[in-house]
Amino acid sequence: MTPQNGATGILDFLRSTWFLIVFIGGVIYWVARQDYSLSDLERADSRITSLENRTTILETGLGALQIKIDTIKDDVALIKGAVIKK
Repeated sequence: MTPQNGATGILDFLRSTWFLIVFIGGVIYWVARQDYSLSDLERADSRITSLENRTTILETGLGALQIKIDTIKDDVALIKGAVIKK
């Protein structure tokens, strides 16, 4: 077998099976994209979890501030009432 025949044989093989090569390449590309999507989902899930935790902390802090504000309002109302009575 000469180098010319070997190269021609390889080219003929590629010409006759191009659709199979393209299909396998497409499947590999699709699988790679799916794998990349899974890592994106995991990253997004961890971000959502951290945002939920921060939201819970903020809600707790806002609740505590609301209680303090209500207490201050009550104190101001008591002071106002005491000043008006005098």
